Amino acid sequence: MPYTDPEKQRGADRRWREANPEKVREANRRWREANPEKAREANRRWREANPEKGREQSRRWREANLEKARAREAAYRAANREARRAYMADYRASLKDATRLHVREATFARTLEGPGAPPHRAHDEWTLEDP
Repeated sequence: MPYTDPEKQRGADRRWREANPEKVREANRRWREANPEKAREANRRWREANPEKGREQSRRWREANLEKARAREAAYRAANREARRAYMADYRASLKDATRLHVREATFARTLEGPGAPPHRAHDEWTLEDP
């Protein structure tokens, strides 16, 4: 007969699960097969809540399946080789443009001393709107 006290019921359920781990695994497997979307969502939430454990799982899988992991990585690199080349070419070009722009701005930066410098003002006279 079930307990009327929910805490006692949870304790009894916990003891039953500890005594019958194979039945628990089978019940979980059946539930996951019947509810694949909910199972995926539960996995996603668990990974968000436990990122370090997720990384540890990935690392352990990679160590246990090193050849598979290397084959996957090689296939990924092969599939994305052209996209990576194009991305890196764009990145290098943007670095050149940024360097050119930086040099140009540095060349024409106003100095605070010497000829052509703005007149000196006390510290409390400077505002954010000043050029």
